[in-house]
Amino acid sequence: MEAIYPYTHIIHLILAIIFLGYVFSDLAVISTLKNKFEKETQQKINKTLGQRSFKIFPLSLLLLVLTGGMMMSKYINSDAGFIQTDLQKILVFKIVLVLVIVAGVLSNLYVRYTKGKKSNFMEHHFHKLVIVLGLFIVIAAKWMFIA
Repeated sequence: MEAIYPYTHIIHLILAIIFLGYVFSDLAVISTLKNKFEKETQQKINKTLGQRSFKIFPLSLLLLVLTGGMMMSKYINSDAGFIQTDLQKILVFKIVLVLVIVAGVLSNLYVRYTKGKKSNFMEHHFHKLVIVLGLFIVIAAKWMFIA
């Protein structure tokens, strides 16, 4: 693991930038533009973006979780322990935040593929939650190594 850790870390950081960058652009730019068009145009925009985002969002999250899991195994394992050090406690906190995001994405995928209706929260506020949790995850990632 030591040999591939730096490469995994770089891939993980790039994926995090893509993932959070997409969410940020959706919140800051795309959602503002959607309200400036007629209803029919808004639906076309939503459909086009939805098709693209359902390719990018889950795949980048899956790869983030996989690379994060690979890196996590260096700090949390049967030899190092699970919550003995401050680093491990912060890492577990990060994992819980990530699981909230993963649960939301899985919920959205389920609704999409079963042709159900998204809840009001998931429709209008999930990306806000993701950006807030993402910021906490980034801060915790830095905090792990200075605590």
